[in-house]
Parts: sequence; C-alpha cells; structure tokens
Amino acid sequence: MTHPDVLVLGGGIIGLAAARELALRGLRVEVVERLPAGAEASLAAAGMLSPFSETISPGPFLDACRASRDLWGPWVATLEEETGLTVDYDTSGSLLVALNEEDEAELDRALQSARDLGEQADEMEIPALRHWVPDITPEARRAVHLTGEHRVDNVQLCAVLALAAQKLGVTIHYDSEVERVERRHPEGTVLVHGRHWRKEARLLVLAAGAWSGLIPELPPLPVRPVRGQVLLLGGVEWPWRGSLRQGHFYAVRRGATGLLIGATVEEAGFDKHNTVEGIEDLLAFTRRLFPGIGRTRLETVWAGLRPGTPDDLPLLGGIPGWPVLAATGHFRNGILLAPWTAREVARLAFAEGGEIPELSPKRFLSGS
Repeated sequence: MTHPDVLVLGGGIIGLAAARELALRGLRVEVVERLPAGAEASLAAAGMLSPFSETISPGPFLDACRASRDLWGPWVATLEEETGLTVDYDTSGSLLVALNEEDEAELDRALQSARDLGEQADEMEIPALRHWVPDITPEARRAVHLTGEHRVDNVQLCAVLALAAQKLGVTIHYDSEVERVERRHPEGTVLVHGRHWRKEARLLVLAAGAWSGLIPELPPLPVRPVRGQVLLLGGVEWPWRGSLRQGHFYAVRRGATGLLIGATVEEAGFDKHNTVEGIEDLLAFTRRLFPGIGRTRLETVWAGLRPGTPDDLPLLGGIPGWPVLAATGHFRNGILLAPWTAREVARLAFAEGGEIPELSPKRFLSGS
C-alpha cells in the first residue's frame, strides 16, 4: 500500500493538470486512471478554447472561462519548457458564420456579448472569409471573427502534460479501476481500494469525468455522460488555422491539413459508439458549410463521453465529511478550464480562500 499526500482519480486533462500543480507545491501525488493508456473525453475533444461562442451567461463561470483562456499561452510555454516537446496551440481565433436570419441573430448576440466584456470581435468581409476558407459556401451571409477564442491539439497536450507531471515526481497508474473508497478515523485520511492495490492519502481529488458519480462509497454526485461524435477530414489546404462555427456545429483545424467536425450532444448513457444518424448530421453540416469539400478524405470517426451536470456547470470544491475535492463535470469546457481548475484545486487544497458557491458540489448534496 502506498501513501501519497494526494491521490487523483482520473488521468484526463483535469486530473493531470491538478496533479502537476499540486506537485509544484511540493506534495507527493499519484494518479490512478481506469484505462490502460490515455483518458476519455480529454482525448476525444476538438481542443477549442471558446469562452464566448458556447453561449455562457455572465457570472462566475464565464469569469473562470475567460481567466483560464488567459492562462493557456503561458501554461503551454511552461509545459514545453519543462518537457522539451511542442504543443500545437493556435490563437487565430474563431469564425462565426451566418447562413440565415437565425444565424445572424446569433452573430449579433456574440458581437454584443464580446464587446460588453471588452473582448475583440469584428465583422469579417465575405471576400476575406473566402480567402481564409476557400471552401466556404456561397450562401455565407456574414462572418464574425472572435479573436479571443483559441484552440489546442488536446491529444498532444495530454501527452505533454503527463510527461511534465511525471518529471515533477507524479506517479501515474494506468489500468487501475477503483472498487471502493473509505474514510479512515481518526486519521482523517481516505483509503482507496482497487483490484490488487490499496492507496491511502490525506486528500483525494475526484477528476474521473463522466464516471465521477459512480465511485463506490463516495456521496453520489449528479454527473452523467453526454455523448459527442466527431469526425476527422484530411487534406484540407486552407490558410485559416483556427475554428469555425455555424449553429451548434463546428470545424476545427488539427495539424497541417486536418479538419475536425463536431460535435453531437446526445443523452446515450455510457454507450460510446458512433451512430449512422450522428455521423450523418456531421456530414450534413460539412456539406452545408463547405459544399466543395465532398471529395476530401474522411480519415476517421470517434465518440467521447463528456461529464455533464444538471445545470451544465462544473463541480469544484469539497465533499462534506470527506477529505475529497471534486474537480469534474466540466461538460463542453474541460479543455478550456484545465489550467484554471488546476490552480483552483491547489488553492483549495492549501485552504487559500473559500469555494466558489455557484460551482461547489454542495449545491447538489443534501444536508450540506
């Protein structure tokens, strides 16, 4: 049995970021991840860092999204320095494209929202849009450029983040599913049981994504899986390096010539299969926005399970009566919020101020 200071459940971007941040503070940290390698939603995501076009209302959550966006550039630079590896991080921005009156109303909303917040948002002339995105449909009526929305190759980032954490002494245990958790009195610690292993720690960080509500013996948190299907096109030769949105779908550059198309939002339980209907919806969006792209290579398709909550806000804070911090339920913003969440986990672990009430798990736990 090992005795780290902190045990992190979940080896996705949130868990790894928190582990690294805690190790920077001098703590002995171990991570347990149920998959043999990698993680779930963190690898399935498209890597958009979009604090505005997700239609987020003003308040503490939007403040967190903007703060985390501002952390990303320095964070990537530090991780690259720590590991000697590079991450594809792009600050070109996001293009919102309108094909009809409903889309135009959404563009007006995004423009006003960004300007109210002091963020740069500009109309892009259609000839300029056609230069940057040669395959854009002739039906495009308007486009808005949101400079403050960035993107990252999240697959690269997770690999670099894992290495950075390990270089700081973090041990990552893959293929390690948790069977149950127990409180130890009077020690005030938590004992985690897996198959053929046990680990005792002074603090448990719960960052298990869509599985966070299923940890035996812990108070059940209202986290559910929300399936998202994605496809990857290859051989897309555009000058534009950022992302594009129209309606509820998006297109995001990946590598030199890749284009991710996503993503569905489906209540399908823990079923992570792609479906004909889901891929048809993504292809229909692709043909609608980029009608000349039909002969482009379809490289692959996949699906992931986002961790959703009843109010679509994260769960960040302590579990009453347990030495446990929840850092989960990020839904569509887990990649964006990773550096900010890591900082908040470390702050709470060292009792440097209180929780953000709107994000605390106590809002869902009776008697809290």
